[in-house]
This record gives sequence, C-alpha cells and structure tokens, in this order.
Amino acid sequence: MKKILIFIVLTLFCNILTQAQDLYWVFFTDKSDTQFNPYEYFDTKALERRTQLGISLYDISDYPLNDGYVQAVENLSEEVIGTSRWFNALAVSTFRIDEIRLLPFVKNTQIIEYHGNTTKQNIIQLGENGNGTAPLSEQLTLMQGELFVENGLDGKGIRIAVLDGGFRMADTHPAFQHLRDNHQIIKTYNFPLKKENVYGWDSHGTMVLSCIAGIGKNGEPLGLATGAEFLLARTETSLEQKKEEVWWLMGMEWADANGANIINSSLGYGKDRYNPEDMDGTSLVARAANMAAKKGILVCNSMGNEADDNSWKTIITPADADSVLSVGGVERNGQPSFFTSLGPTADGRRKPNVSALGTNVEVANPSASNLYTRASGTSFASPLTAGFAACAWQSHRSWNNMQLRDAIEKSADMYPYYDYQYGYGVPQAGYFVGKEKESMSPTFSFEESGEAVFIVVPDELADGSLLHYQLTDSTGRIESYKTLIITGKERIIPVNKTAKGWKNGQILRVCYRGYTDEYRKNEQEISTFAQEINTKNLRWRVVESHSSATDRASNWGANGRYNLVPYVTWGFAIPSDKNNEWGNVNYGNSESLSFGLRFKGNICKWYSLGLGLEIGANWYNLSRPAYELKDKEHNTIGVYEEQQLCNVRLSTLSLEFYQRFRLVPGGLFGYGIYVDAGIYGGWNFWLRQKFVSNNDYTVNQRISRDEYSPLQWGVRARIGFDIVAIYAQYRISAIDKTQAAGDLPKLEIGLQATIPLGR
Repeated sequence: MKKILIFIVLTLFCNILTQAQDLYWVFFTDKSDTQFNPYEYFDTKALERRTQLGISLYDISDYPLNDGYVQAVENLSEEVIGTSRWFNALAVSTFRIDEIRLLPFVKNTQIIEYHGNTTKQNIIQLGENGNGTAPLSEQLTLMQGELFVENGLDGKGIRIAVLDGGFRMADTHPAFQHLRDNHQIIKTYNFPLKKENVYGWDSHGTMVLSCIAGIGKNGEPLGLATGAEFLLARTETSLEQKKEEVWWLMGMEWADANGANIINSSLGYGKDRYNPEDMDGTSLVARAANMAAKKGILVCNSMGNEADDNSWKTIITPADADSVLSVGGVERNGQPSFFTSLGPTADGRRKPNVSALGTNVEVANPSASNLYTRASGTSFASPLTAGFAACAWQSHRSWNNMQLRDAIEKSADMYPYYDYQYGYGVPQAGYFVGKEKESMSPTFSFEESGEAVFIVVPDELADGSLLHYQLTDSTGRIESYKTLIITGKERIIPVNKTAKGWKNGQILRVCYRGYTDEYRKNEQEISTFAQEINTKNLRWRVVESHSSATDRASNWGANGRYNLVPYVTWGFAIPSDKNNEWGNVNYGNSESLSFGLRFKGNICKWYSLGLGLEIGANWYNLSRPAYELKDKEHNTIGVYEEQQLCNVRLSTLSLEFYQRFRLVPGGLFGYGIYVDAGIYGGWNFWLRQKFVSNNDYTVNQRISRDEYSPLQWGVRARIGFDIVAIYAQYRISAIDKTQAAGDLPKLEIGLQATIPLGR
C-alpha cells in the first residue's frame, strides 16, 4: 500500500509539471504565400460592417496562417489547440519548444501558463423564482428600457455573439421560443469539442442569453434585444482548463467572421491566472478584445465579482482592455453590488465604463423548478447592457462602435460624474430616443465655516437618495470616493473629516440626484475639513467608502502572494504485518490529533512553497490477539487469549516543509484542488505508556529515552479541495522497539481541515 501511494503521488507530480509547461502560443513572422477571399470567409453581415465603417476587406490580420508553417510546428507538437489569424499564431501542446523556436519563420513563443481556471463570473446567489410581475422587468426600467419598447426598438438588425460555458436547454427553454420561431439564432459553435452543439454543459450561458433577449414567465422581456440575431459560442469547460483563453480568442475571431456587431463576454480571467499588476490591458485576450473593436465590434465584458476578495479586488481581463465596454453591478436601489470588482486598471485607466443591475436579476434557468429564477453577478449586468446597446445602435445605425460606446457612457445617470465602482452609472434609454435630460437645478451647495467645507442638501431633497462625492488630484486621478444615503433633518455633511488637509490642486466633486458640481481650493495647504463639528445630529449613512490606499489588493490570502492559516488534523495509524518477539500485534483504535499554523508563498499561480508548525499527540492502543502455541510438529500445546499489552502516547512538536501544486483553482475560499508533498521532522517531547496486565493491573510510566527516540522525521503528502484535504505520512526515522510491543506503525492517513481567515 505504501509503495502504491508513493507511486500515485509521484505520477501526479510528473503530470502536473508537464501540463504546467507544455502549452504555447507560437507566433509566426509573416503570412507569405497565403491566399484570402473575403467574400468566401466573411458572412454578409461582416462584409456590411466593414464596408460601412471603411475597414479594408483585405486586412492582413484576416489572412489565414501559412499552411507550411503550421505543418512544421504541428510535426513537433503533441496537439494543436487552436489558431489565431489576428495574431498570426498557433497554440500547441509540445515538449519540443526549443526546436520550434529555431524554425526560421517563428517570431517568438509565449507559454500559456497553467494558472488553473478562468474566473468565469459564477452566480453569486440564487434567490426566489422570478414571477415577472412588472409590465417591464425592473432590471430594464432601471435603464429606462420602456422608452425603447415604446419606440419599437428591440435590436432588430443587430447581430450579437455570446461567448460562454454552455447554453443548456436554450434550444427548448420557453424564454427563447421567439428566437427559435423567427430563426434568430444564426450559428453556434462548441470550441472545446469542435462541433456545433452548444445546448448543454452549463446553464450560465442560458442565464446570460436571457438577460439580452429572454422572455419572462408572464411574457415580459428579461432583456431588451428580443429582435436581435445571435451567434452562440461555447468557449469554457467545467474543468476550467488552461486552453480556455485560446478558445475565447478563437471565439472572438469566429464572431467577427460571422458578422457580429456586439459581443458579450460574461467571462474573465483574473486571480486564478494573473496578478493584479497584470490587469493593464496587455493580456492576449485583452489585445483580442481591442482587435475586435478595431474590426467595428462593440465588446461588452463583465467587470468581475472580486470586490470582497482582499487578495484581488481589482478588474479582470479582458475587461481591462481599453476599447471594451466594461460593466459593473448595482442593486435595485442604486447602491453598488457588494461584489462588483473595482477599477482602475493597473496602469490607471478608468474602468468600469458603466453599470447595470447585478443583484437579484431575473433570468431563465433550466435548473429552477419553473425554469426562471433570480441570480446575482456582473455576469448579468454585462448582457443587460449588451441588449441595451443593441437597441441604442438600432436607433443610430450610422454610428460606429466607438461612437456608440461613448454615447452609452454619456447617457448614464451619473454622467459626467465618474468613480471606480459605478463608472458613469446606469445607461438611460432616453438619451437615444430624443428625450432630453431634465434641466438639473442644483440639489446641494458648498458652504465654508472658517477653514471647514461642507456639502449642504436642502430639506425638501433629503429623501433617501444616494449622494456621491470624491476627491481627485490635480491630474484628475481619483484619490478617494464615497457613497452616502441622505435622510433626516440635518444634512450638513463634513467632507473628508479624518483627512489631514487638502493638498494644492485637489478637487471635491459631488453628484446628487443627477446634478454634479465641484469645489476647488488652490491654497498650498488647508486645514482639516470639519474637524470640530458635532456630528451626533447628522442624518447620513455611508454606503461605500474607497481610497487609492485601501483599495489595493492585499498580498495575503488564498490567491495572494502569501497565505497564513491555522489547521487541524485527525488521523489513524495503519499497522504493518510485521511479527515481533511479542507475536502479531493489533494496533486497535490508534489515532492522532494535531493543531498547526501553515504559511505558504506563491512562486507562481500553480506552484507554492510553504512550511507548517504543529503540535499534537498520537495514541497507540496495542493488543495481542488470541493465538495458539504449537510445537515443532504443529501440535497445539496451548492457547493464549487476547491480551491488551499497553497504551502509548507520544506528544510531538513538528515542523513541515512542503511544496504545493494547484491542479484546479476555485472553491469557496479559493484554494481549489491541490496536491502537497514535503518532509517533516518532530520532537517527541512527552512520551508515556500504560501497561495493562491480565489482572487488569495498570502501570503508568514515563518512557525511557532508551526505548523511544526523541526525534522523528518522514515524508508527508496531501490531496485536497479548498479547505479539506486527505493526507498520508510515512515515518522514515526508526523508533526503537518498546519492551511491550515492538515497532509502532509508520504509516498514518487522515483528514486535515484549514481554518480560513477570510478571502
């Protein structure tokens, strides 16, 4: 059994190491000797888009790869994962990358890091089944969607591609009956399986599609683009393999070739593959999203659900791409969804662009009892915005995609106010149907009292609305921002009460009930705002508070650079079959219990080094089973009854050094599926045994150091998911025989539970 266990562990390690390093993008130097006919390659809608926007039909990025180059690399590879026309590249699995790099037509290579799964925007919460009780779903009225309906705008003439993990039952679900009846699903493709069927595997895509064009239980739209055409692509797998970014990129090119005007991606790649500083728009998927924008496509992408994860907080890619319309989530009352990831990008660009409902969104769900439910996540804010964009574009077909993106930003209910949680706020349909924004009368004022500055809200306007304010530096970079709810009789709000003063050029910008204004102080230093004000009668409540200092991702956490957690283990000894001078010995109920503290540091996302310190005890209950004593002729000369020989307790202080290989990230606390392997050493600081005679006479004694070694060491391995693991350890060091029972068991297996200290 011991040899089998060691063999399995070593095999797993070898597989992990090879899987971690054998997928590459191979970029070619040119596309010489390739032929391209745009009228055969592109769908009619793709040709129309290029013609309308003045994009060349013979752009070199659309030409196919050189067949000879591809064949030469394929001959040196185990598998071809996919291709990219846009980047003139081939994704392969290979052990011969050094030979491939020497090929004269290879420009460079890029490893596809084994960082585990994509951070697909999983459902944050499922609530009660949606009943569609409003004339138009509240998720749409929040965007003034009724104005699009009144003006006959439903996205007709716009083609939308949806990239996701699967569209289970979308071919039979009643929410999409109108799409099937009118043949509005134009094309489908399953990239992982290389076939057309996408109607299985995952319900996430079904929910997302319903937020663009679904019909609710009682016939009310769940999304605004019920008249649009659709391309459905499966680019994710439930095992979340490292090939997914390749499939996502191929899905973008496929959508372009098949005439997409808008692409919705409620997917993203973040903490499981990258570090926060990587979210600067330079990932290959971010570059692909920008390339799609150059082809005239509006790309909508969810911001991510990591705001409550201290080791991340920030945006995901490709939402960090400059040309993407990145969408955050809000609640029905306008407050930000607690999970919506925060901007800016790592290089300081403004993200998100806008927000939409992300909490308790009505969706079609084939897993629900009545096929409809509520779900939360920026996964659903993004498709709501994509459906909105289709209607907006239908109303202004002469616009290009970037003009549309700018108009969506300007239509938002907080524009021109901006912060890193809302963006410009929720887009409003009135902007696109000729309904002028109401003339905004001032809803607040600034007052000074000595060296203090206050925001004052009139009595009649204190109705529980949200007030947003921020402090920016002279370059416009947001240093801190807050959201408040204004209620009660006293509405004098001290600004930045705990600050040490305003620096030269800082600007106070405020937005309340659609009105935005700013206050500037140009003196070199100004005393603290409202330091001495009596705040006990103030009637305002802080909903959100952020600053550039506190919003930084922590280096500590399951997905941070470092992790420090306590743990507990409970194990059982596995006895050998060895006979000794006392005969064959049973070890009965021999178990261990220990408590420890473990630290690990990430070398990369899939490999960590760590150490653990633990204190615990082992209890060995030794007994000799009944047996017959025989002479040389095998005749029975006596019978010995079962006897309890002794109980042994070892109390040990141990130190472990280990390495962790993360196979698949995820789990509630972010540890995913992993394998640990290491060595341990222990000091047996307390050794006691209790002898039991046939007459039930017991003797307790401290064991002599001559009988037990005070030190022990061995190897230890674990395989776990999230905070629970199965472990096995083997004591290699010899513990000398006791007078009672001979060797103690060397092999131990058991369970280990990590005690999470937060995300």
